[in-house]
Amino acid sequence: MTPVAAVIGNFQGEHLLGDVLGSLYAQTHRPAETIVVDGGSTDASITVAEAHGVRVLRESNKGLAYLYQRGAEGADSAYVLLLNNDLALEPDCVELLAGALDADETRFAADATQVAWEDGRLVHGRTTIRRGALLREFIPGLHLEHDVPARSTLLVPAANGAAMMVRRDMLLDLGGFDETFFMEWEDLDLCWRAWLRGWPSVYVPAARVRHRVGAVTTAKLRPKRLASSHHNMVRFALKCLPPAAVARVVTGELLRLPRHPRVIAPALARAVGELPEILRARRAIRPSRSVYEELLAL
Repeated sequence: MTPVAAVIGNFQGEHLLGDVLGSLYAQTHRPAETIVVDGGSTDASITVAEAHGVRVLRESNKGLAYLYQRGAEGADSAYVLLLNNDLALEPDCVELLAGALDADETRFAADATQVAWEDGRLVHGRTTIRRGALLREFIPGLHLEHDVPARSTLLVPAANGAAMMVRRDMLLDLGGFDETFFMEWEDLDLCWRAWLRGWPSVYVPAARVRHRVGAVTTAKLRPKRLASSHHNMVRFALKCLPPAAVARVVTGELLRLPRHPRVIAPALARAVGELPEILRARRAIRPSRSVYEELLAL
């Protein structure tokens, strides 16, 4: 089976790393290398990681996409398993995800099932995207479901960044994650760009992780994460979606601006400032109406 590098994005995870690292040691297909990419933690995260004998990369806290990217670049294995630090994997999780990529050389990403740490309820299952309303949706004009049940491996628009396995060569060929994204939507942006290259993502329901949802987001970090979410969503749309869908996203953000001015106004202003660079990226990415319709039909 193809070798796998496990890359864990970490910030202040002293109390979390032991569980995820312990679960990696117990895998039926153990990672050939494990890398903890630390974003400037002030707790004992690095001490904990080094005590488990894994490689640590010390980086600044520029967001999860940035940490994942540094880890993927530093890995040697053909597949890279990207993990939050607040997880524990079932023993066959790595084997099942790697097997899904081995089964089709065009596949870019494999997505795992996530269940809540405390009670085992489904947190993340199969992802679907459909047309939606302008308001009361995460992305205006689109309706996302992240917990659709499935019994077999299926195509999905995107894998979830908390626990996704990707082909390293494809990741690097795509230019990697968009490192302007602090948190939120970095997985959708990346996988959408892969789909535009003809590289699909799949959901592997039998591959399971337990997830302490929200454990990595402190009260101090929450406002920054919310602001990042709006910026990233607009930037994703401007880069990757066909014109009509872009118009709906921007219109939806403008409609909810009066209710959330302190979050949305800075996000829109930042996106406007980035517009020349975004348009250059859009020309290179080449959004496709046909791929858009294909992903909405999955």
